[in-house]
Amino acid sequence: PKPSSMKIFLVGVIVNLGSVFSISEEVPDHVARWIAATAAASSEDTATAAVFVPPLSALEWYTVTIADVSVGYMHTTTAAQPENATVQTMEVMDVQVSRGVDISRMAFETVFTERELDPADAVALPENERTQGGVREMAYDQRFANSEVKMKAAFSESEVTLVSFNGEKSHTSPLPLPEEPWLGRLRARLAFTRQCRLAQREIVIQTMRPELGPRVVNLSYTFTHLAEVFDGAELVEASLWTVQISDVPVNMTEAYPTRGPLRCYRMLQMGLDMPFGYLLASLSSESEARAAALDDPSRKLPELVYTMFVPLQKPIEDVNNARLLRLSVGVKSGSGKGPTALSLPSAGYQHVSKVKGSPSQLVVKIDLQAPLKATAEELAEKEYLSPSAMVDSSDEVVIALSHSGDETLRAEGIALPAQGEPVPAEMLAELAYMLRHVVHNHISDKHLSTAYASASETARTASGDCTEHAVLLAAVLKARGIPARVCHGLVYIEQGGSAITGEAEVDASGQVSSIDTGVSGQFGWHMWSQAMINGRWIDLDATLHVPYSVGHVLVGTSSMSDKEAHNNHMQMAALIGNLEMRVLTVSHEWR
Repeated sequence: PKPSSMKIFLVGVIVNLGSVFSISEEVPDHVARWIAATAAASSEDTATAAVFVPPLSALEWYTVTIADVSVGYMHTTTAAQPENATVQTMEVMDVQVSRGVDISRMAFETVFTERELDPADAVALPENERTQGGVREMAYDQRFANSEVKMKAAFSESEVTLVSFNGEKSHTSPLPLPEEPWLGRLRARLAFTRQCRLAQREIVIQTMRPELGPRVVNLSYTFTHLAEVFDGAELVEASLWTVQISDVPVNMTEAYPTRGPLRCYRMLQMGLDMPFGYLLASLSSESEARAAALDDPSRKLPELVYTMFVPLQKPIEDVNNARLLRLSVGVKSGSGKGPTALSLPSAGYQHVSKVKGSPSQLVVKIDLQAPLKATAEELAEKEYLSPSAMVDSSDEVVIALSHSGDETLRAEGIALPAQGEPVPAEMLAELAYMLRHVVHNHISDKHLSTAYASASETARTASGDCTEHAVLLAAVLKARGIPARVCHGLVYIEQGGSAITGEAEVDASGQVSSIDTGVSGQFGWHMWSQAMINGRWIDLDATLHVPYSVGHVLVGTSSMSDKEAHNNHMQMAALIGNLEMRVLTVSHEWR
């Protein structure tokens, strides 16, 4: 057997910017083999690491599996555009998944258009373009069932112009350029290649990810081991890396060949550790990749809703009439995947306290008679009233819907002012509750096959799940001058309860008609809204037949502004599949 570590002395004729370096250190065996493989490959290179220029016309196909089930494909392209002195890279992922009883198809496309590469140093950028990343344009397109979300960021010397589109219209927002230097996708990959070819085991690159919006993130690569990986034709030796994106708690892996002209550059595999199964994109032929995306009734697709529920040891009795609930919420012990320290916000009706000596445990109290005050920053935040592509409160159909309950309130003796006039503070609460009721009744087709529709789209289709309820309610609140935001977290699910409302659905004979998971009580991932009423955040859930219940655990909030609309659920990512919850006390006594 090989020792776990060994003293090595490698004198490698490894060319690095024209110099020769030696390595003398005590390292684990797998690292020693990595350094030796790099030294051997470097001696075969015809170009130094600094002047490697990738093929500027390339396309790759990958078969995507989740939990070892083929679900679709990933496709990447690189194409030079000499007519405008740019090079474009595109990545598309097209997969099918199950959401409850619905089968949904998801497609994601990201595109970077960057300034052409300098053959003398492909990573280099002029000083005045370093905060633009050498990027002319960055785009993101997400399609889920019948919904589409698009974003395009154009970079100039003075600002970023962000154009977001969701459903009915586009929305343009000027944003400042980042203050720190960064690299577009192609140059970021080349920066990794350069350091990988020098046998660096820890590599950090500053770049952007279109799905996260126009903000700079760190890609942190850590070499783990060497393995045999399929390159589309045969098994080859590859270096495997873990990849972390700053503020994105999802574990990724990537594999790159250790030999050949494209060593450390051509990605052979990409993996994501997801709560519903491990996602793996493996290099393959176009025909194999496309075949994986075809409909196959015999294939059991991964289920993305019910598999992520958090079970309870006992149910919450009469949850919709309770005033107060105390829960113990913690990270699963021994899972090794969740965060080491758990943090949840105190906001709205939720009060969070730490457990002494246990950073992964919290006590969460939901008290429907004690809403918390908004912070000074929240009171001053303009995004809670501003329209965006998702929460497009300026849309004419959304505005009309926001006034559809006015006559009902007037009939109850609440003298609302005429349209266009501000609503007095003493009437805001009644108006907010009325708007929640309007949205609850307006969305008559409640299902899981819609992905992420905008408020204007939902106002017209009257369909969707909890996401559409939350976004539309935030929009109609804003349309009436009430600051609003969207919440994401968990909702209590009764036995046999709907993944949209949490409530058991009963057919004409009195039998539970929705999916029964066999658990007496559980929490499922959910979205709802908060309205700022007289300086306090009031939680409102338009999916329920009551305004709100104690059966909610808040994980995070978002204004859903264009700059953060694609990056507002990251708090949930590290918690999905990694939480355990226990009911401490329930009170039905109202003060």
